[in-house]
Parts: sequence; C-alpha cells; structure tokens
Amino acid sequence: MKKIELTLGTLAAIAILYKLLLGNELNTILLISMAGLSLFYTYFSFIYFNGISLKRIFKKDEYRRISTSKMLGSIALGIGLGITILGVLWSLMSWPFNSYYSLGIPLLIFIGFFAFIKFSATRAEAYIKMLKRIIVVGIIGSAFWLNPNQAFTKYEEVKAVREEPPQEIENS
Repeated sequence: MKKIELTLGTLAAIAILYKLLLGNELNTILLISMAGLSLFYTYFSFIYFNGISLKRIFKKDEYRRISTSKMLGSIALGIGLGITILGVLWSLMSWPFNSYYSLGIPLLIFIGFFAFIKFSATRAEAYIKMLKRIIVVGIIGSAFWLNPNQAFTKYEEVKAVREEPPQEIENS
C-alpha cells in the first residue's frame, strides 16, 4: 500500500511541476496519478491508516483492535484528502465548478485538530502518519485554493506568447 501511495504521489508531483513550468504534455499522467491518489485515499484510508494488510481486509479480528473513533477518523481523513486532491486537479486542468476546496480543506483542518490532540495524548505512530498527509496535502490544496484559477491560465498565456515566432509585417 505504501508503494502505491509513493508511486502515485511521485508521478503527481512530477506532472504538477511539469505542467506549471513547461506545459500540458503530461496532462494524462497528471490526471491518472491524481485521480488514482484520490481514489486510493478515499477507498483505502481505513485500512491504510490503521495498518491492516490487504490480505486480512475481510477478517473480523483485524478490526477488533481498532477503536471506533480511530476508524471513523481515518475514513473522514481519506475523504478529506481525496476531495482536496480532486480540487487541485480541477484547478490545474482549469475545469469549471471547482468547489472541492470548500469541502476538503475544512475537513482536513477538523481531522488534523483531533489527530493532533490524540497524538499528544497517546504518541501513536498512526497519528503521525495522518498528520504528515494532512500537512502536505493541506498546504498544496490551500495554495491552490487561495490562488485564483486565472493565475495559472495567465501564466500559460504568457508562456504561449513567448513561444510564438515573430510575425513579419508587410509593407504596402
């Protein structure tokens, strides 16, 4: 599970940097990696953040050692991470109707607050894992949320004007 997250995250980071600096050639990789990362967090967060392996996902014994609050917190965290990642994807692709941030960022803040309180009380490794993802995705999501979508399209327009060859003026 960690390899899946690391692979999709690395591909998404490379595609985001490429899109912001050089152009739209890696949009397919950006779309697949970010959508995959969003789906991974949304559907597998409850087993990933609670240390359950895929082989034992259907065993009752695995879930008995996990408290209800920790299970619900990891599910809410996965939904918040997934929604925020989709918001970043919508901003990068300049797609309309991007209201994902208004759902994802407050949910990440809420879960992060409770994860920090639980970490302070228990010093459990699972909460460090959660807080790391909240900080990374939250900072990236907040940066895109606070920047208007026009900032990215204006940058692309300036880049396109620089790449056009100069036109010759005809004398009549």
